[in-house]
Amino acid sequence: MADQNEQIQYEKRINHLKEALRRSRDLRERALSQKELLEQQREKLYQKAAEYGVKPEELEGKIAALKEEMDRLLEEAGKMIPWDLLEKERSR
Repeated sequence: MADQNEQIQYEKRINHLKEALRRSRDLRERALSQKELLEQQREKLYQKAAEYGVKPEELEGKIAALKEEMDRLLEEAGKMIPWDLLEKERSR
């Protein structure tokens, strides 16, 4: 009887390990697929950056410079609007 119980316990452990191995393989395959997809997307972004004449390692600096320029232009545009006249018009 004890031998049969031991055998059942071993079978349960083996089945548990088989299932874990199967799930691990599935996770690995999904991770590899995701990695391939991300690498393809990265390559497309690098190509797009090259079309704009920017190297991938320069992107962060270029984005920061563009944000600064946008802020400057928005501030400049804001100075051109006659806010005082608009305020008077609104209070009529």
